[in-house]
Amino acid sequence: MKRHVRLSIVAAVTLAATNAHATPLFETLGAAASNGGFVPVAADPSSASTYFNPAMLEEAEERLDVGMAILSEQISIELDGRPAGVDVPLAVGNRNVIYGPPGQTQQLPNTVIPTQWLTQGCSGTTSSTCNFGPTPRQSEGSSGQTRPYLIVGGLKHLIKNRFSVGAYLALPLANLTTASGFYADEREALFSNSLHPELYGDRLTSISIAIAASFRLLKSLSLGIGTTIGLANQAASTSYIPAATDYTQLLVNNSIGVTAALAPHAGVYWTPVDRVRVGAVIHAPQSFVIDTTITATLPDGTVSKGVQEEVHDYLPWRESVAVEADLIRSRHYQFTVDGEVTFMNWSTYKDRHGQSPGSVYGPQYGFSDTAIYAIGLRHKYKSVRGYIDWQYAPTPVPDQTGRSNYVDSDRYGVAFGGDFDVTVGGVHLRPGLQLLAYRLVWRHVTKDPSQIVDELPDDARDSQTGDPIPGAKGLQTNNPGYPGFGSDGWIYGGTVSLSVIF
Repeated sequence: MKRHVRLSIVAAVTLAATNAHATPLFETLGAAASNGGFVPVAADPSSASTYFNPAMLEEAEERLDVGMAILSEQISIELDGRPAGVDVPLAVGNRNVIYGPPGQTQQLPNTVIPTQWLTQGCSGTTSSTCNFGPTPRQSEGSSGQTRPYLIVGGLKHLIKNRFSVGAYLALPLANLTTASGFYADEREALFSNSLHPELYGDRLTSISIAIAASFRLLKSLSLGIGTTIGLANQAASTSYIPAATDYTQLLVNNSIGVTAALAPHAGVYWTPVDRVRVGAVIHAPQSFVIDTTITATLPDGTVSKGVQEEVHDYLPWRESVAVEADLIRSRHYQFTVDGEVTFMNWSTYKDRHGQSPGSVYGPQYGFSDTAIYAIGLRHKYKSVRGYIDWQYAPTPVPDQTGRSNYVDSDRYGVAFGGDFDVTVGGVHLRPGLQLLAYRLVWRHVTKDPSQIVDELPDDARDSQTGDPIPGAKGLQTNNPGYPGFGSDGWIYGGTVSLSVIF
């Protein structure tokens, strides 16, 4: 057990020293600092098109966009009450429990801890050195955060009507990127003993950067290619542990290498007839991966070595198709309808510990490919524009009736806003406001006890006396999601923007 603790501490030190860039934030904010809303693959060419459809840069005005955005994540997770008889008994804390038939006995893993340690702590319960602090279920949930962001974008036509370039970024102002790991099963009892939203949380804290270029092939057809820019981290931590119970004496050398990680995307923008515009884009998978090699040396010369992989901000292959049509277009007024579909290849998902849910927990728990649907309306009267969009995003996460606790639910969204043109001191400005809200609908799951890991086998016994461990019969588990849980919530926010049109 001590060796596992040492490696965990060294890993935590190393991972805390790394930073990451990725783009789940773009997907949640939508086309901030523009009127693209939830249908940016065909609506309102702007600097946001750098990420959402780079082919549209050719149609946008030369501009500089600046905005201040806020996202508030308020996702509630409610755990069902634990039934009687499932607690791991206090006797396990003595670390002298074995199980299995004679001649094939095994030591109970040190990752199994008494439930009382979680609810009350363990000070003085097993030895004078035990100081495990209490961590009640769901006492360390990670939602309930409001985060501010700086939005900056711009584009330039290097060859008029032929070649344009753009850049677009979202910069978190509260925390410049966080990457929080957690297990989606009973192992999380050793850490926060809580469940966490799988597709939000730290995914909304990433610095997100995109650059792109567009090329006009025909008068009615443009192509674009771009990339998001992130970091790939490789770390090595070598430690010498003079005292197993005093980590103030720990000697550590960390080596961290950072390289650029690119996730390309490409788009097309086509105007088949005067009043209809069609856009399509494909995005390669994106993630921030930390590979850490950990080497620990003990005073007796024992050397332990392991490699840990952390995967954060994972986004799968995404393909989007959108259509925009002008239903009314007069000298002073224009009314447009938009629709967009995005296909998400979630079946390739890797969680924060680099695990594929279907491989670890069974095929029935693998994430599903989904499609996100959005429709919208846009009005323009002289120099004043406004829009409203609706979105539906089904969850890729199957019912968590087994060991895993991935928390997510279907999402409904609405976005609306507008802007207007004004000239101040000869400078063409476009102030704007964009608002959005997502509703994550209530979802409740009840666990199947037959699929939960029995952390204390029925034949568990004391390794010294051979006596059975009281309370070992039946299912014992510290899985924080057992016997079931429900979740729902809101994500809402908006952007105040100002565009300088050149």
